[in-house]
Amino acid sequence: MPADGQADGRAFVTLAADGRWTGSDGCNNTKGTWRSGPEGELTATSGPSTMIGCENVPIASWLTDATRAGFDGDTLVLRDATGAETGRLVPRL
Repeated sequence: MPADGQADGRAFVTLAADGRWTGSDGCNNTKGTWRSGPEGELTATSGPSTMIGCENVPIASWLTDATRAGFDGDTLVLRDATGAETGRLVPRL
């Protein structure tokens, strides 16, 4: 879920070991594929999503815009090709 608590815990992403991910932006379900490399490289795609308006957190964009990922403690930090942070995710408790 977003590290800053956006969408009151309704936004989340689950990265499965088989290379698929599922999640929600807080209202809309979304899914796609992902893979990582040994040096923190990240490639992700997203598929169709429902389009309900609410306090949306752009989880799918965070993943698909990111080219690198790494950890800052328990926080997964996603970065784009320029090194700019696209999002921060923390484990659900």
